[in-house]
Amino acid sequence: MDKKRTIILLIFIILFISAVLASLLYYSNKYSISFETGTNEIILTKYVSKNKRVSKPVEPIKEGYVFKEWQLNGETFDFDNVITNDIILTAKWVKEEYITVIFNTDSEYKIENKDILKGEALVELPIPIKENYKFVGWYLNDNLYSNQKLYDDVILTARYVKEELNIIYEVGDKVKIVGNYASSAYSNYYQDFHKSAIGWEREILGIIEDSEFPYIIGNKNGVTGFFKKTSIKKI
Repeated sequence: MDKKRTIILLIFIILFISAVLASLLYYSNKYSISFETGTNEIILTKYVSKNKRVSKPVEPIKEGYVFKEWQLNGETFDFDNVITNDIILTAKWVKEEYITVIFNTDSEYKIENKDILKGEALVELPIPIKENYKFVGWYLNDNLYSNQKLYDDVILTARYVKEELNIIYEVGDKVKIVGNYASSAYSNYYQDFHKSAIGWEREILGIIEDSEFPYIIGNKNGVTGFFKKTSIKKI
């Protein structure tokens, strides 16, 4: 019985020593990268082989602060760099500060102010509505806002262009010719197409229902042509 116990103990010792040696051999060929968060979280340590890269860990969380980056000796750490020695990376935090974005819609359509973190960009922009106008963008100090980072309270102002397609045309309306037209309401659109009258000012002489070119445009001298709505503009 004592001999059997001795053999078991001997096997256990051999396995333990083998595991320790294997561990020492494994870590002797690798570098450690420690991630210090400055929070109550346990410090994470990764191991990589020489001249290999380390992957980013999951971003830490700290109440009242925003995580910005991992730093090495006070400088931004580039995760594309290869590891050549043991290093300690430290989390860089900035205190949460909020700014207010005010939306001036220039219409009856109202949009609530939005609070965002200072130094962040406003990514999801609302789309305002203005009757008979098409929204073209939000402007900040006469410049189109395109998701720049914001550091102070700002006012974004909506800008529009007149939506010609919403205008109702009637017989007798004065219009300017701004696009191509057909010389006959029943002509082939691709074979009978004109540009010579662009810029002329005429009036609507008649409207043909259910026609591709419903507006009959001309003056006292006769019919200029048959037009689509997009080819005329009310004066």
